[in-house]
Amino acid sequence: MTITRKVVLDENGDPAEVIIPYAQFLEIVEAFGLDLDATEQRELREAIADSTRGHRNAFVTADQI
Repeated sequence: MTITRKVVLDENGDPAEVIIPYAQFLEIVEAFGLDLDATEQRELREAIADSTRGHRNAFVTADQI
């Protein structure tokens, strides 16, 4: 991902803030799961752990949804 950004400098010329386009912000939020509540984050961590361990029976097919 390429992030378009504007760096805001403080009175000393040091970086203080970064401004990114809202659409890119939303992509980042979704990519890192920051839009999920605590229950959804826990379920996602559990699903990742199941996948890593090869527990394929923990998942359903798209047809089963």
